[in-house]
Amino acid sequence: MLSAALRLVAVLVPLASLLVGAGIATAAPGGSGLVIEPDHVEPGARDVTLVFHMTDGAAPATGFRLFLPTGRPLVGVTAPTPPGWAVELTTTVLPGPAPSADGPVTEIVSAVAWTATEPRAAGAVDFTLHVDLMPEGAGPVRFRASRTDAAGSTVEWTDSWAEGGPKPAHDALKLALGTPRPAPVAADHGDHHGKAIAVPPPPPATPAGKATTVTAVLAATTALVMLLRALSRRQRRHLDRSMEP
Repeated sequence: MLSAALRLVAVLVPLASLLVGAGIATAAPGGSGLVIEPDHVEPGARDVTLVFHMTDGAAPATGFRLFLPTGRPLVGVTAPTPPGWAVELTTTVLPGPAPSADGPVTEIVSAVAWTATEPRAAGAVDFTLHVDLMPEGAGPVRFRASRTDAAGSTVEWTDSWAEGGPKPAHDALKLALGTPRPAPVAADHGDHHGKAIAVPPPPPATPAGKATTVTAVLAATTALVMLLRALSRRQRRHLDRSMEP
């Protein structure tokens, strides 16, 4: 029994360390999160709605700033205002006109800032962008972002930082351009006509689901460690009794 428990601990402890090291533990309650929906759009797509879903940490957010790319600009950006928030758009004049289906574009929205106008409880809030025209080409569109909260803390999502300074906790958000890869297809061996069955991809892991997984692994590891200690004490008592005259 002791050897079996040891083998389980040998499996669970590295697994827990791997999950924490991969950043899954940062999705546990108390940490802020930010995702973009949808996670992909077609290059050159028109009339696109992007939703940035932000989850508060311990303190509610009071400000959210989104930086849009200027090298491959999003054309015709507007930003609705969620209830209890104000929004401000920053525009930038491009060094050269950017082509679009409606003709050359010389000025684009380069940043959007939402500011809370009233006290709010910690929770989740959606910030929406409407885009008339997405950029062409391959490769993802990257969004830098920063979030400030009522406690005065700032969290950043960015791929750049000062030389010698600490690396940001989160990478910039990436929006893929192009059609997602199709679901894998598995052959139906019971059908002699070669019929194929589409295997749906697994559902995306949510922050709550990731946190639950880590919690379960750590709880199981803790329970096994306690079991090992109890078994070790029992074996020591057994050995002591066997050595008595």
